Amino acid sequence: MGLIDRLKSKFEQVHIEVPHHDHKPPIKDERRDSAAGTINKKAIYKNRYNYAVNLGSLFVLESWIYNDVFEAGGNSEYEAVNNLVTKQSYDSAVGKLREHYNNYMNKIDWNWLQHEAGATALRVPIGYWHVDNGKLLGDLPFSTLANVYEAARPWDVLKDLIRKAAEHNIGILIDIHGLPGGANGDAHSGIQNGTPSFFGTEKYVNKVCNDIIPFIVRDVCIGNDNVIGLQVVNEATFSNDATHEKAYYLKAFQIIHEIDNTLPVVISDGWWPDQWADWVQQNNLQHQIVIDSHVYRAFSEEDKAKTADQIIADVPRTVNFPRDRADFMVGEFSCVLSEETWQKTPGNRDDHVRAFGNVLTQRFAQVASWGWFFWTLQFQWGDGGEWGFVPMINKGCIPRNPARSLETNEDALAKMLEESRDAFEGDKPTFEHAFKKAIADTKTFDEFNHSQIGRWTAWVNQQKQIHGGAKKDDWAKLSPVCLGKDLYLDALAQWGQLKWLRIDVSICYHLESQLLIYKCT
Repeated sequence: MGLIDRLKSKFEQVHIEVPHHDHKPPIKDERRDSAAGTINKKAIYKNRYNYAVNLGSLFVLESWIYNDVFEAGGNSEYEAVNNLVTKQSYDSAVGKLREHYNNYMNKIDWNWLQHEAGATALRVPIGYWHVDNGKLLGDLPFSTLANVYEAARPWDVLKDLIRKAAEHNIGILIDIHGLPGGANGDAHSGIQNGTPSFFGTEKYVNKVCNDIIPFIVRDVCIGNDNVIGLQVVNEATFSNDATHEKAYYLKAFQIIHEIDNTLPVVISDGWWPDQWADWVQQNNLQHQIVIDSHVYRAFSEEDKAKTADQIIADVPRTVNFPRDRADFMVGEFSCVLSEETWQKTPGNRDDHVRAFGNVLTQRFAQVASWGWFFWTLQFQWGDGGEWGFVPMINKGCIPRNPARSLETNEDALAKMLEESRDAFEGDKPTFEHAFKKAIADTKTFDEFNHSQIGRWTAWVNQQKQIHGGAKKDDWAKLSPVCLGKDLYLDALAQWGQLKWLRIDVSICYHLESQLLIYKCT
């Protein structure tokens, strides 16, 4: 029997009562099965750290990824499908869409995703026009094509995708990539209009919040354990005050929360992560909101002026989310650098790509608590090169999910337990209870495909709600445990040297959060 099991066995013999404040009724811990007191699979799907990928151009069509629906021309999905209807026929448009969905789905190698890449989730961009097969369009911009989507049935394909992913223990993040009027002016919003108008158009916001979002949550989120969240916007443009964006996010959150208060709600960082971390904190939304940030280094003039070595060296500085204020995810990134960068970079290109991808994902593990989603899985022709998940995994440019069994350095763990007991002096029983819970929860995650605890801010927030508040200065009292608040997230290399439990931040963070909560109850 390993040390963790022996400690669990020992602690289970100790009866510990954890008091609740009388003036606050206990809040139900939705993460746990009430009968067994253990974390359920649905909670693990929603809370684990993600090694994941996007399904670009399955639903929201982009011609550079899949051009099979663009044979009649067009720069966006609306133009492509409308051109098929007007230049060919309604039946042709329906047939092309159905054929596209079928070909894309059949090309997905589920066994490779699960067993070779170790993918934990898929981010699935959809457009508002796909929801319920176009039946909710009303007078929105895609309404003239409603009958095409009703016949092509993309919503049925999404449901099949969710079921298939569940068979392989893979989560689904539903991403409303295309909003009416657009959150940005690009073609991947469905219509390329140059000037985004969604946030400032009341009828668009009301339609999405009152009809489209509630339908998505009720129809495919609640009943499927492996639907890990709903992203309510993709790549919102930068806004200094973001008044309309804040109003939409809050309205969408409130509607989702009323239907399912455990479903993660993903918003865009609007290219300013601090702005949205502050907003999440000010509105006390840490328990359910995740902020999506996209990391590309091929498009700005600043990046084009750099060599690959300079870009790689700058990653720790330029990828720097305020992780202590909110949970972040990297919803899109690739290993692509500009041709201007390559022209001024000496040495082997493959070596630089490998270094770039690995430095990125190592940094994400430090600052993005919900993990990362590579752009993108597959292409109609070829493998996508540095945009392609399969070649980047196979070449070692981004890591496979290690999915390794929980390992322990028993001497280090025993020493840590003893030193931490001493640090808590008169609170040893409370400490041991916290230690026991941390070990049990970590093991429960590990038992589901060696999952690692993610969403660190939400995890701590949930525990605070259940067990009472926590004093800020208690972090200092925990310095003998997990190296202290600031150090544990900055020192993956040190974790590797210590070889304590697992070479990642999740156990350290979770153990410390448990101790913080129980210390204050």
